[in-house]
Amino acid sequence: MPDQYPVLPLLLLVLLALSAGGCMGTGWTDLSVEEAHALIQERAGDPEFVLLDVRTPEEFAAEHIEGAVNLDWYDPAFRDEVRAFERGATYLVYCRTGVRSAEAAAMMVEEGFDEVYNMEEGITAWKAAGYQVVT
Repeated sequence: MPDQYPVLPLLLLVLLALSAGGCMGTGWTDLSVEEAHALIQERAGDPEFVLLDVRTPEEFAAEHIEGAVNLDWYDPAFRDEVRAFERGATYLVYCRTGVRSAEAAAMMVEEGFDEVYNMEEGITAWKAAGYQVVT
């Protein structure tokens, strides 16, 4: 009987490996704008919380979320500047639509940051939800 299903143990091993890989996640947490807003409110005034806007300086000057720090994702020195950040802090990263911030969050995780959040759909969705920006 055991010889009747010789690939069964291998199949089970592959399925186990795939299911474990699916639980590993990205290393950062994606948040909706509502969840991001709640996190910002909850951590207001906390020096260990950083709201990081990774858009260009021009985009930031036009509008940004109050309390945000700007660091341009397109700047060649971006990775070096992030390396100087405190790894034990909590970072909520955003951009215009969520693409650059997801890339920045991934890079921050690569650099050893533990608590990184990406605001999905960026400041565009933030404004659409009716939340305030600084202009």
